[in-house]
Amino acid sequence: MEKKFVLKIGGSLLFDENLELRENKINQFAEIIKNTKNIVAIIVGGGKVARKYISAAEKLNAGKSLCDMFGIRVSRINALLLITALGDKAYPEPITRVENVRTLSIFDRIIVSGGFIPGQSTTSVALEVAEAIGATDVLISTDVDGVYNKDPNKYKDAKKYVSISISELEKVIFQTGSKNQSDPGEYRIFDAVSFHLLKRNNMELRFINGEKMSDLKKILIEKDYEANIGTKVLRD
Repeated sequence: MEKKFVLKIGGSLLFDENLELRENKINQFAEIIKNTKNIVAIIVGGGKVARKYISAAEKLNAGKSLCDMFGIRVSRINALLLITALGDKAYPEPITRVENVRTLSIFDRIIVSGGFIPGQSTTSVALEVAEAIGATDVLISTDVDGVYNKDPNKYKDAKKYVSISISELEKVIFQTGSKNQSDPGEYRIFDAVSFHLLKRNNMELRFINGEKMSDLKKILIEKDYEANIGTKVLRD
């Protein structure tokens, strides 16, 4: 059976440390995506810029739901930027709800979205879209090489998992993650809703480093699905 991928692109991959857009990075993603027929949908996060807006909104006494909306709007602008780079390969507007997925999939163009609703991470949007469109695989691209037992940016002895079961991933995420993972702008590599969606489907999941475009190319263009790239999530 031919694989059907949903790709989640972390919003922080699109900006440098000074919050300047990385046009070259967007073009690199677009060129790889244009050269594969296996991508059916792409979800783009809000990243550092979203968190900047959320921080400002919080200082202006905005409630959590409104803060989430700032993040959602930024993620949709990021999605529209990627759509622009993809040209005719993608549906021309970011989708805003899961009900759009099945309808728009008949146009044989890649569906692109940002966030959907307050309180939902773009990671869970990726899983929800994958379920609706019948995808076989979800790729989560972040700025690290995969899943670690603790934050590799803080601990030199952090261990990367080549593969990890769903139940073990739950332990790692909820034992080492922030207690405020549902707060607006809080980075969530995986959350409770995402686990629920993953468990009730048979899709395969892999975390990869979005800075290593050669890894994405190896999976999507060379179709080397057994390559030792990132972290594979295994069924219990």
